[in-house]
Amino acid sequence: MKTSLSLISLAILSSSAIANNIDVNALPKNHKLTQGEASISQSNNAMTIDQKSDRVSIDWESFNIGKQASVTFNQPASSSIAYNRVTGADVSTIQGKLNANGRVFLANPNGVIFTKDAQVNVGAILATTKEVEKLAEKPKYSYSRDEASFKRKKEQEGEIRNEGAIQAEEAIYLVGDKVVNNGELRLTGNPEEVIKLNYSGNLDGIAVKNKTVLLGAGDSFTFDLANFSISLTGKQVAGLIENKGAIISNDRILLTAKGEDQLKHSAVNNSGLLEANDIAIEGGKIVLTEQSDIRYGKDSRNGATLKITQTGKDKDASIKIGGKITALAQTGNVKQATYHHNDRFQSGKMARDEQGKILYTADKKTIAKAEQAENGLIGDDGKRYTNQSDVVFVISAKNGGYQTDRRGYSPEFNQKFEALRLPYRDERILEISYNEKNGELSDIKIIKRNNNLDSINSKIADILEEKIRAKDYSFFKKNELDSLTAKVIEEQKQELINKLGINKKQLSLLSGDQTVKVGERVYTAPAVYLLKSNVTQILEEVKKTKPDAKFEDLTLLASILNNRRPVSQGIDNSKTKTGFLNDEKKQIYPLMVSQSLAEKLKQNIALPLTTISTQTQLEIQNAEFNHIEGGKHNVMILANNSKDNEATIRLQRSHINLGGGSFGIGSTTGFVPLQENILQVKQENGQLISLYNVTGTSLKQKTLNELLKNIKFYDFDSKFQTKDNQQISLPELWRQFVENPTIQNKNVENLNFYTFVKENFKAFVQDKLVTVPTQVDTVLSRSTFSDGSAINSNWKKIEIAKQATDIPGLTGHQYAPFNVELNEVTFQKSKDFIIADGFKTVQLNKVTSKDEIGIYINAGNQRSYFSKETNLSENVKKQGYEYLIANLEERITRGNFSVLNERYDFNQYNWDVNNKPFTRKLAHSERATRAANRELNRAFAEWTGDATSQRSHIDGTKITIRDSQLNSKDGFMHLLAKDVDIQNSRLTVNYARPLYDDFMPKASKIGINAKNIRLDHSHLFVSGEDKLNTSAMPGAAGIFLIGDVVGKNSSIYAKTYQGYSIRTSGKTTLSGESSAKDLRITVIHTGPYPKDSGSVFGANSADYFIEGIGFDVGDIIQRDEKGNVISGTTLSNLEFNIFAPNGARAFKSYDNSSKDYVPNIKVMKSAIFNYFERPRIVSLASNVVTGKSQALSLRDMLRNIDQIQGVKASNLGLQQASNTNLPTALNQIDSIIQNVSLPEERSEVEICDENNQECSTLPSKMNGKVSVGEIL
Repeated sequence: MKTSLSLISLAILSSSAIANNIDVNALPKNHKLTQGEASISQSNNAMTIDQKSDRVSIDWESFNIGKQASVTFNQPASSSIAYNRVTGADVSTIQGKLNANGRVFLANPNGVIFTKDAQVNVGAILATTKEVEKLAEKPKYSYSRDEASFKRKKEQEGEIRNEGAIQAEEAIYLVGDKVVNNGELRLTGNPEEVIKLNYSGNLDGIAVKNKTVLLGAGDSFTFDLANFSISLTGKQVAGLIENKGAIISNDRILLTAKGEDQLKHSAVNNSGLLEANDIAIEGGKIVLTEQSDIRYGKDSRNGATLKITQTGKDKDASIKIGGKITALAQTGNVKQATYHHNDRFQSGKMARDEQGKILYTADKKTIAKAEQAENGLIGDDGKRYTNQSDVVFVISAKNGGYQTDRRGYSPEFNQKFEALRLPYRDERILEISYNEKNGELSDIKIIKRNNNLDSINSKIADILEEKIRAKDYSFFKKNELDSLTAKVIEEQKQELINKLGINKKQLSLLSGDQTVKVGERVYTAPAVYLLKSNVTQILEEVKKTKPDAKFEDLTLLASILNNRRPVSQGIDNSKTKTGFLNDEKKQIYPLMVSQSLAEKLKQNIALPLTTISTQTQLEIQNAEFNHIEGGKHNVMILANNSKDNEATIRLQRSHINLGGGSFGIGSTTGFVPLQENILQVKQENGQLISLYNVTGTSLKQKTLNELLKNIKFYDFDSKFQTKDNQQISLPELWRQFVENPTIQNKNVENLNFYTFVKENFKAFVQDKLVTVPTQVDTVLSRSTFSDGSAINSNWKKIEIAKQATDIPGLTGHQYAPFNVELNEVTFQKSKDFIIADGFKTVQLNKVTSKDEIGIYINAGNQRSYFSKETNLSENVKKQGYEYLIANLEERITRGNFSVLNERYDFNQYNWDVNNKPFTRKLAHSERATRAANRELNRAFAEWTGDATSQRSHIDGTKITIRDSQLNSKDGFMHLLAKDVDIQNSRLTVNYARPLYDDFMPKASKIGINAKNIRLDHSHLFVSGEDKLNTSAMPGAAGIFLIGDVVGKNSSIYAKTYQGYSIRTSGKTTLSGESSAKDLRITVIHTGPYPKDSGSVFGANSADYFIEGIGFDVGDIIQRDEKGNVISGTTLSNLEFNIFAPNGARAFKSYDNSSKDYVPNIKVMKSAIFNYFERPRIVSLASNVVTGKSQALSLRDMLRNIDQIQGVKASNLGLQQASNTNLPTALNQIDSIIQNVSLPEERSEVEICDENNQECSTLPSKMNGKVSVGEIL
């Protein structure tokens, strides 16, 4: 690395020296036009390049602009490109002015320097040390590739450096081995929305054409000229990107030292200002110094992102982040921008641009924009287009002229009767045009009349023409037209009957079933036929009295009698213009939004998200993550390491203020659902034999022997001579081959079946026969399986038959481990702090939090399941991995737009048990319930489970909290790892906000799940107000502990109004390290009695307070491998006080002396267990504790509270003193006393001497005087 960078430094030094020695009037020299047309003129120190063609390529011996000089490109359009390539040996120095209305490319392998006096104002600029000989001409067709490949020319290139001011509208691209900005880069253009049409001219989607500032280091790059974007590649180059100045963009900034191949020792350094809507920083080593100031989301567009991505694993690879990172987007503006976008693309409506104009096309290719106007649109041609239809309306019917059917009617083979049938198609009687606008018809006229109509249709046409002349348009209604035509047909029928003098029998021959007799059988012809013999017979009969009768008269009458003259009407879509038309009948086509496209284009609200990804080490030090007033900021840190390369994420001396956004740390390891492949076998003669599938066939799973036996041969008559001079037939030879033990023991998995059979059969024949007949090679190609399936070489392989079974919620591999350290980190106004699934160790040192925050640190766990090795074997217990955060980004952004502070977003997808997103949106409450069950219940209420799904901690996972003050108002704290060690710290949750959603009520206020939990001079404190629906729902608790808790000079305090104050589950031990002074647990449950339902069952099971319990040990019974009960909670070396003064139960514990399947509290001799509760009205049997316990009187409870608060036993009441040096865990006791009352007649004061030897009682309303000593 040192050698490579030093060589670059030498080149840079040389370049800088040259840059300072150019003439103040210097201009580009000695040009050669290699492509396109342009004229170049010079006046004193000003050069003008008039570009005539869309693209020009110019070679220059040198390209410099002195301090007092200027170069101006006049280009045909803003998209025109002027490519300037320097062929000389000098660096290009820009000290003066460079102006262009289009795109200017400057390529010089010696380097390009913009000095502090440089002023660049262009449409777009590319300055690079890579080159291409010349640009290709712009392709004629849009689907043709339009790109240029820039490649390295020199092994040691110069640098790209800016000390001046570069301003562009579309793009600023600085690309080389080393790119430095110490000046100002300013991009003024906004991203452009590109509307895409399909081949039919309909709206197909939208794309965004970004405006980008790019500082890139790479060996080469490809320039997509059509989309004006760059793709870098890098191959063993010591790339460096550095910004010490200001880069400001209205769209994107990209600092990248990363390409298709990872650059060797590539680095990106920033100690300046980056300000844009989206920012991306990519490299092998990334350093953001304490002077770094990154601001993104500046235009409050939806989905603003900052992405910092480190790639590569060499010893220098890392990320160091300092300085400020600020999200500029205001939440209200982001919401409005998102709503505005979605309103523009609503299903069934016309699409609009960002300014609200209607998008349309006139030629199904080019997109234009129209203003909304009264009763129409004003096109970009200034003309008014109204929504109307120029309609061609068609009235059709069948003509009555029967035609001879060439096939005739054939009831039997070789029996054919001449038959007539009406034409297949209807004839158009009339074509009528009219204009329809706003439901009104105008300009109605006949544009075409058929002149080859029979008398009936001709009569109908006459009547319709008369109606149009009379402006009677009632026939447009189908029922009116049917009535009119029915009248005409009936009149014509009677007229024909009278004219022909036809009788009823003759009518029946024309109108009834057409029958013929063949031998003794009578056949009825299909209804479409009219038998010619019947018509001829009737005509002969009629002519006797009506000599003028004609054959056509009878067929016309038959068409009426058989009801084959329905008249239809409708619009000729091929001739009708429907849409927006102007007075000249020119049509435009507004782009309509289909339902599928509306769903595709719909945006979910996405607030600013900072994503930091590392493959090795990440150190954030002296950093600030901020938001602006009214905005939120979300942060996601991802460990992208492999299993053999642990990543470490370290935050030190940093302040996190996210405005209600969330901060999450997790792994990029993807969740792969666990799938068990159960081998399919068959038992034969006491042995298990594998079954196989042969790909490409429909054969069922079979053993190899069965597959071979299933082959059927055609050459049965062939005889062959064996080596022992015997004659053997082909079937017998095949039978012996199949039963050969050598074949049966073959491993054939993944072999080509045809090849396997051919090779092994041929080897068997060679060993068996005197000579190998030539037909053996073709035997298989002339054989099949017994079901007819072909056997040939197209089959790919033989597969061992397996049955795939998914194990819901589990994955078969452990996530790649990573470590997290937080030192002197402060959280403020942050919704959630999450360290999710996969970490090995987490250390929080001197971490403080305040405001509402949910702290969720979960290492993941193992869970047992049962599966079979084969379909005939017994179930075997196995272990999989369970990770509860299905998608970290979704979890972080869930609180973006909380409703009643719910921790999930209306627009987020939920995730199923296999961590895959549902494609359908779930109801609000259903999403919350699923998330709560997955993230909360599985880690606590469902932890122990039954024998088939027991959970356990992952070895080596540990959470350590030292010298920290974690405080949350209305949030929660959940910790899960194999070991949790809390030292000199305090975890506090105060809550008062009502909870109405389906997520937060399932969150214990503090939950710790570990095999070993250690509290060393630490305190867990939960306190809730006496309000309905603020406490955790039963199942969760104020404090939920799973595992063995050991305390040293520590305390646990929980005060709740509903549900469980403290809960354990499964096998749990609560213990002080040495004595009862090491762990003090205080539970205060202020909930009242549940209300009596008036039934024999006592309290209403749906009552808010039915599960009001101070200490609940859980109902889940845990057993060991032998089935022995090992669950229950054991108390030792502690003082445990439970106060339930208003009707709630103090604890739940059953007598397990005869029933080992009930939960029980076991109090060891070293433990003190005191409680107070009112007489129970529910769960009367759940008040049995194993060991010593003390039920307190009301007065004893008050004395105990005095003692807990540090009040000496003077019996003068709670208000007389308090010890402020003790933890503030009991600072809300007063509110309890307000709920406690003694009956008036029992109110009394007992006064005792110092040693409680002599006492006297003063009843109510009795005065007394007493002298006391000093009150401490």
